[in-house]
Amino acid sequence: MTLQLRPTFSESWYRVAELRAKLRSSAHIFRQFYRGERWYVVRDPAGNQFHRLSDAAYRFVGLLDGKRTVAEAWELVGGQLADDAPTQPEVIQILSQLYSANLLEADISPDATVLLRRHKQLQKKQMQGRLMNVLFPRIPLWDPDKFLKRWMPVMRLLLSKFGAILWLVVVAAGLFILTSRGWDKLFAATSAATNPSNWFFLWVTFVLIKFIHECGHAFACRRFGGEVHEMGIMFLVFVPTPYVDASTAWAFASRWQRMFVGAAGMIFELFVASIMAFVWANTNETSMWNQLAFNAMLIASVTTIIFNANPLLRYDGYYMLSDWLEIPNLQQRSTEYAMGLIKRHIFRVKMQQPLPPLGQRAWMLVYAICSSIYRVFVGIAIILFVAFKVPVLGVLMAIGGVITWLVMPVVKLGRYLMLEPELHRKRGRAIAFSSAVAAAIVILIGLIRFPVHFRTEGVAEPLRQERLYAMTSGFVSQIPAHDGQLVHKGDPILICRNDELSTEVKQLQHVLSALEIRRQSNVSDPAQRQIDEIEIAANRTKLADAQRRLDDLTIRAPIDGRLVAPGLEDLSGRFLPERTEVAMVAAMDQLVVRSVLQQADAELATMVPKDQLRPEVRLAGASDQVLHAVKVELIQGAQQEVAHPSATWAGGGEVAADPRDERQMRTLVPQFEVRVTLDNAGEVFHPGQMAVIRFRPFSRPLIWQWTNSFLRLIQTESMRQPTGMTP
Repeated sequence: MTLQLRPTFSESWYRVAELRAKLRSSAHIFRQFYRGERWYVVRDPAGNQFHRLSDAAYRFVGLLDGKRTVAEAWELVGGQLADDAPTQPEVIQILSQLYSANLLEADISPDATVLLRRHKQLQKKQMQGRLMNVLFPRIPLWDPDKFLKRWMPVMRLLLSKFGAILWLVVVAAGLFILTSRGWDKLFAATSAATNPSNWFFLWVTFVLIKFIHECGHAFACRRFGGEVHEMGIMFLVFVPTPYVDASTAWAFASRWQRMFVGAAGMIFELFVASIMAFVWANTNETSMWNQLAFNAMLIASVTTIIFNANPLLRYDGYYMLSDWLEIPNLQQRSTEYAMGLIKRHIFRVKMQQPLPPLGQRAWMLVYAICSSIYRVFVGIAIILFVAFKVPVLGVLMAIGGVITWLVMPVVKLGRYLMLEPELHRKRGRAIAFSSAVAAAIVILIGLIRFPVHFRTEGVAEPLRQERLYAMTSGFVSQIPAHDGQLVHKGDPILICRNDELSTEVKQLQHVLSALEIRRQSNVSDPAQRQIDEIEIAANRTKLADAQRRLDDLTIRAPIDGRLVAPGLEDLSGRFLPERTEVAMVAAMDQLVVRSVLQQADAELATMVPKDQLRPEVRLAGASDQVLHAVKVELIQGAQQEVAHPSATWAGGGEVAADPRDERQMRTLVPQFEVRVTLDNAGEVFHPGQMAVIRFRPFSRPLIWQWTNSFLRLIQTESMRQPTGMTP
């Protein structure tokens, strides 16, 4: 069991001991219960700020009437609560918070002012940090209080049991409509919605939906007695987005009411999304109303689930989770608890702050780890997004990110290890551990080599295959072969007849015989004999051509292989025009997967000899079996078109297709074709299935791989051409 150290006395106590203070009469106090314990929320109505006090802290503040000194009040509360009473350092912290919020009336001496301003200076630094954040500035525009009061009678009906039943019915009906329409139509509509030509309408819809979202918070807050006096616009990565200040809900005694206010925005959005599902399903797919309805449905459902409901971001889901767990300031307290574990168990520092209850510790540790990783991930994603749109600002943000996530933590850690008084007699242990962790990180990401790998997708096809065409038009008379049959070169596949062509051949044969007889009879006339020989040669040419076309009526296998002709039996008696594709003969003993690589991946592939470039291949029909290539061929020179339509986004692949190309075969970024040959002895694997090719050319440290991946991403984005330009 870890003992909690709460120092009773403070060396700065003399600065506040004789202070006579009391709460301002304008302060609003609300009582709440967290995990069975009573807490008090003090609200500053002028600044709309909230401060949470424990029962013991509130008992102490309640004794401050402007006549008693702080020391007298502390002694009184100590006599009442004994060990549960706040200590002198805790009293100083309470007074600092109330003083900084302008909730404390007192004639403060200069000594006390210096002490109490520390907390105010800390808040000032935090406010400066918010103002310096160019990604999320807020601009208040409107006091919606009158609007909320006017419409509250209607919304009160919707925010009741009747409204809950109505919401369930509408949302269930909307889900039924979407599932009945089929996923293929949803995917097609999503692709159309993300097309650049729809971006403006998507943004307008986004603003309207988010306005409804914020109105949901405001009406729900007003429904339970809260006040909302601020609505405006905040910029999320330069995208104007409505916001509302419904923080008065924090004073609600019931956590379920607070959670409902947090969820109200999502509830309103899902209701609108369900209504838009009806509009989308019952309007013409080519109409503007259909597209706008799907825009609203997409934003009101997807963004709600991914962003607002995500508790790792400080949006609705975060505050709902905080209220459900009954852990106020979940993010800050989780971070403090996680850092406290390192200080307490590794540095062996005796912490002054008490540990949270047992039921909260696991939640706080998991949340601290997950939210920290996710925030860095989101930050990097935002930096990359801005860098591609506004390169100069992206570079500045990247520098700021390096300073925020690398330089500042290192500086703070160094200052903590060298100067922090709490490490007295533990400093050597802390420095040794921190140095060991730093060395392990350097070795892990900078020295140890890990396999470099990249992947691509393609379609497995026979290495040798020939398509069969009807080279001469005719009616199908015989089908001696069938689909899937193993055929040899020259075997007949399909026999057609053409009576006109047969008659033509017979006529040419008769004409040629007559010319031969006439030539033999003209022995004495050399001139006529020469004319006959010319006519005979011309007719022989015609006969040879006609005979060739007659022979082409019998379609034969050009190579040894398997006949692929699913609809061959249906051709019996039908007329086949010239150049009609009939079947295909494929040699199945070897398969080839044709895929494409980006330029950076192609460069990695060329860094090793071809005989050492042995990729692993997994086919969709046998994903648990790894196949090794017998031959790898990288085509020199970038290509603008893919070998198979399945390689692009339109076909389910990973290559971005040029939206201007109707065939969806032309890529936005030039690609390098790679051909991987597989052995298929015994015809174990069938062609036509998707294949994943995984290359592992060599090994490099993680820092090299991360840097290379970042440069590859920059290179790929820089090569993308704007859709408005012609290549």
